[in-house]
Order: sequence, then C-alpha cells, then structure tokens
Amino acid sequence: MRGAAPRAIQELAGHQDLGTTQRYLHLSPAAVEGAIRLLDQPAPQFARGNIVATQISSTANVSS
Repeated sequence: MRGAAPRAIQELAGHQDLGTTQRYLHLSPAAVEGAIRLLDQPAPQFARGNIVATQISSTANVSS
C-alpha cells in the first residue's frame, strides 16, 4: 500500500515463492482504481533512447 515492490517484500519476509507473499498483500479499492487508471493511459513516447534497427551491408568485405 505504501509503494514497496512485492518482490522486495517477498525477500524481506523470507518467502521462497512470490505467491506466498501475494496472499498477504491486500490492496485498497483506491489502489486498484489507481492501477486501472495507470494502465488506461497511452504508452509514453520516448524521444531518445529507443533502439534503432540497423542493417548490415551485403557488400561487407568477406575473406575466403
């Protein structure tokens, strides 16, 4: 409820399986609604840092 990652809580609790941790995680209706609103937003468009595909030239020097 305070923003801690479930995986971090799992480690702190000493649970081997994340499913065990999830049994004890209870979300408020407001938290569920907030997650839905977040997922409903359009994906951000990044101006920098995108991976750009490059093409290898077929005329590259190849030794026989």
